Amino acid sequence: MKYILRLLMLMLTFGFTNLQSLWSQPGYEIQINLKKNNDSIFYLANYYADKFFISDTSTGKPGSVRFTGENQLKQGIYILANQKKEKVIEFLVGEEQFFTISFGEDLNPEKAVINGSIDNQLFFEHIGKVNKVYSQVQQIQTELAKLENEPDKKDALTAKIDSLNQDIADFRLSIIEEKPNILFAKILLAMQEPEIPSMLNDDKEAAFKYYKNNFWKTFDLSDERLLMTPLLPRKLESYFTQLVLPVADSIIKETDYLISLTKDNQTMSDFLVWHFVAEYQTPKIMGLDKVFVHIADNYFSAGKVSNATPSVLENVIERANKMRNSLIGNQAPDLMLIDTTGKFRSFRELNSEFIVLVFWDQTCSHCKTEMAIIDELFSSKKYDLNVYAINSTNDFDGWKKYVKDKNYQWVHVNGTKSITQDFHNLYDIYSVPVIYVLDKTKTIIGKRISAAQIEGILQNRAN
Repeated sequence: MKYILRLLMLMLTFGFTNLQSLWSQPGYEIQINLKKNNDSIFYLANYYADKFFISDTSTGKPGSVRFTGENQLKQGIYILANQKKEKVIEFLVGEEQFFTISFGEDLNPEKAVINGSIDNQLFFEHIGKVNKVYSQVQQIQTELAKLENEPDKKDALTAKIDSLNQDIADFRLSIIEEKPNILFAKILLAMQEPEIPSMLNDDKEAAFKYYKNNFWKTFDLSDERLLMTPLLPRKLESYFTQLVLPVADSIIKETDYLISLTKDNQTMSDFLVWHFVAEYQTPKIMGLDKVFVHIADNYFSAGKVSNATPSVLENVIERANKMRNSLIGNQAPDLMLIDTTGKFRSFRELNSEFIVLVFWDQTCSHCKTEMAIIDELFSSKKYDLNVYAINSTNDFDGWKKYVKDKNYQWVHVNGTKSITQDFHNLYDIYSVPVIYVLDKTKTIIGKRISAAQIEGILQNRAN
């Protein structure tokens, strides 16, 4: 009797929810009931950005799936996969990690019964509402397609679609406002896009600026739970492909800005840093390797990356040091190399509007193809152009014979005989052919391009 009284006192003092937390245990226990499913092996997989990883395995009787563990799972979107590792359903793992989800024979999410997880109750309720609205909108659009000269009916049906969409928006907003800290609320908030004020509709520049400035307003980059969803990679791709100029200085400014939004959440900061490393170490657009060097200098060298081993840290910094000498806009590092007559020659002695540096090897078939294209452009005399060709082998006889046979009227030098630093380090050469383009001040204006792309750079500069 005394025990019951004490229990009642606890319930009155702390409330039932807090009492549950007193009894809560570390770890997780997730029960998923499936009718008419004969698999006896299931996998629990989690998102990590745009990838999937197996978190747990369940073996048992068909139709009953149970995952347990002593340590809590990271909060995020999870996948139940069958023994063929095919997705069966998606669900959420939030703060509550002892719950049950039961499905009917058709796995209809609208009929799912959830016990013990407010995140999943709202998640599946949301799916049901969205599916219902989608079906209704499809029917209305079918009716609209049949109408021709009935503007009043069209307006009424269009208004109905707007009303249905608003119902979904209102439902989402109610979750965000009433339960702002649960995982599903954070996901819904992160999915929102800026709504441009009507007053800016006629000013495209102002509308663009407003949209960009508010793009990350509802995406909490300090909340690492969002890393366990596929939302962040999509958001990053949209931002950098649609809203950021594809030039190095603009991208550097934005990378620093986004990392600052993590507010010292090391997990999120590390993810963004590594994302930018992967994106800009070998960029698709010429010149964006400057971003990689910036990231290496300001985050790796500065000790701001927690998950880089000493060897990885050393490799990143070493890679950046090799790249920094030959960035677009830099003065080209000098080369003083021996020519076919035994004389040391530098490209700095060449006085022309443009200079092409080509690193090559006479045994490389692709090099031969590229050099033929370069010579065609050189021989056309369309541009004030010189070519400084750096052979990368120590086969002097083979090099000289090839140069003599082709009779390319360029400056031909061999990179293995030098009184300057190793060209491999100065120009980040690890394979051939590699082509650089310099202007008359010996500034790098093009790098790692094909021979066919040279003329485009020359035309752009000439104009």
